[in-house]
Amino acid sequence: MTPYIGDNYGMAQQHGSALLVIGESHYLPEYSTIHKDCATWYTSDHTKLNEEEKGWISTRDIITEELPRDFPNQAHGIWKYGYQKINQWGPDLDNYHDLFQYTVFYNFYLRPANQGNTFRELLTEKDNAIANEYFKYMLEQHKPNGVVFLSRLAFDCCWEKGTLAIPVAGAPHPTCRWWNRKCSKYGGRFGRDVVQDGMKGMDWSWTKYL
Repeated sequence: MTPYIGDNYGMAQQHGSALLVIGESHYLPEYSTIHKDCATWYTSDHTKLNEEEKGWISTRDIITEELPRDFPNQAHGIWKYGYQKINQWGPDLDNYHDLFQYTVFYNFYLRPANQGNTFRELLTEKDNAIANEYFKYMLEQHKPNGVVFLSRLAFDCCWEKGTLAIPVAGAPHPTCRWWNRKCSKYGGRFGRDVVQDGMKGMDWSWTKYL
């Protein structure tokens, strides 16, 4: 679950446009059981997973391997559609792939969901507590200029979001129906357009001269 850190994230920080992009959770295959019990998961380590299971939750490796292929797996739509829309509202690079090098990405919840399902069905108070502590760590470690949640569940359960001095967006998951629907709680906007809230005041003009 090591976060993906773009090679030029430091450059984005220097220009005040470093983004921390946050998903909901990874998944494990249907046959997996280790993640179903909260206590068991958090007291276990990687030796309890087989190679397939490790591959399903290796954030950095998945993005690194699938980005050149444009994320053909539908399960990876969070990166494809999420970053396309962030790019549209942000630097508007010719290829949204290039945006990854200026961002950090990780999943809010550090316990995987069941294959193909939202993490909501497994969510416990302990999951929220651990997720929020790690969120604070990620802010301290990477010092972003803005945060974009690509999961409404993660956004709603983030305790610190209202106290931050940087812009924060709470968009729905890019593969859910609300991504392409207008909603009153999004100010009458499409869910996908909420990502712009995490980039308020950012100047991306520097990317045009690279």
